[in-house]
Amino acid sequence: MQTRPYKGVPAEQRRAERREKLVRAGWELFGTRGIHGTRVDDVCTEAGLTKRYFYESFTDLDDLVGAVVDEAIRALADVVVPVIAEHGWRNPRPVFEAFASALLADPRTSRLLVEESGNPVLAAKRQVLIDQAVDLWLDADPDADPDPDRLALQRLLAHAMAGAAGEVAVAWAHGRIDLEGDVVIDHLVRIFERITPARLSPSTRESEASG
Repeated sequence: MQTRPYKGVPAEQRRAERREKLVRAGWELFGTRGIHGTRVDDVCTEAGLTKRYFYESFTDLDDLVGAVVDEAIRALADVVVPVIAEHGWRNPRPVFEAFASALLADPRTSRLLVEESGNPVLAAKRQVLIDQAVDLWLDADPDADPDPDRLALQRLLAHAMAGAAGEVAVAWAHGRIDLEGDVVIDHLVRIFERITPARLSPSTRESEASG
C-alpha cells in the first residue's frame, strides 16, 4: 500500500531526510566524543528523532558508522582525488597540501578517519580509501618504471607516506606539533623526496646520472 504524502512531502523523501539527520548527528558525535563514546540514544537525541526512526534506516550503530564514514571519505576524496590525478607522484607538495587542508578543515573528519581507525567498519573503509588513493597516485605518473620490483617499492612508500601524512595532520591539528602548516608540509615533502628514489623513471635516472 502506498503511503500518503504528509504535508505534501512524499514518504520516501521524509525517510531520506530523517536518514540524513541521523548521519549528520553521527558525524558530529563520532567526530567529537568518538565512536565508543556514542550510543544509539545519543544519536537520536542529537538528531531530534526517536529510536524508531533510527532503526528505520540503520540496523545498529556500526551500520550508521559505515554511512558516516562513507560521507567523510566522499568529502575527503572530492578535495584530494583531483589533485592526485593532476600532480601525481612527480609533484607531491600539492597532494600533501590538499590532504592536510581537507583533514584540518573539519577536525571531526580527522578524528573519524585517523584516530578512530580501531573500529573494524571504519578500518576496512579507510583501507579501501588508501588503496584507491595509492593506485591513483601511482597511475598518475606517466613515466612510471615498469619494473615490478620498483613498482612494489613505490606502492610501499606511497602507503607509508599516506599513513604518515594522516598522523602528522592530526597531531598538528591538536597542537602536538608546534610548527606552521606550511613548514609541516615542507618537511613532509622533503621526507618523501628523501625516501623515494623509486619515483624516478629509467629515463630520468639516466639523465640525472649523465648530468
